[in-house]
Amino acid sequence: MLYGRRLVRFIGLNSLIMNTGLASEAEQFDWLASQLANVNGKPVALFLHKPLFLHLPDDAELAETAIRYVPQPARRRLIEMFSAVDWRLVGSGHVHQRRDFTYRGVRHIWAPSAGFVIPDDKQDVIGIKETGIVEYRFRPDTVEVRHVRAKGQIDISLDALLAEMAAD
Repeated sequence: MLYGRRLVRFIGLNSLIMNTGLASEAEQFDWLASQLANVNGKPVALFLHKPLFLHLPDDAELAETAIRYVPQPARRRLIEMFSAVDWRLVGSGHVHQRRDFTYRGVRHIWAPSAGFVIPDDKQDVIGIKETGIVEYRFRPDTVEVRHVRAKGQIDISLDALLAEMAAD
């Protein structure tokens, strides 16, 4: 795929092992360093489960939000590593809310849940609460991002889903 007349380097990381101290975390960072060393000027798109941050890389880590985003210091390390390349995009999910913003030239896309919506009393509204998927189309000079819902798709509340499961 072309992006800016050059091939895009797609990198996927397991954000669920970051800041765990597991050997696989160190191996993943070593692998990432080798991948970034070989991008040869190509634009880079990063995909991971958790978003990097809510508003800013220096967002405080609070007990109620610690599970939502890539934790510090892994977040700082990633941002530092990616600052050496032509970083264009971060695609993530995890928070069950759709969001699209740009920070310092890097577009951050949060995919909504494909299954259910978390009620406001259980999770703050930080994006658009709906179900669906994200479709990325890489073009020569840009990336088109579409939020897609299947025909007839409805938003199912986690509370309704849990109530239905308890009734069975």
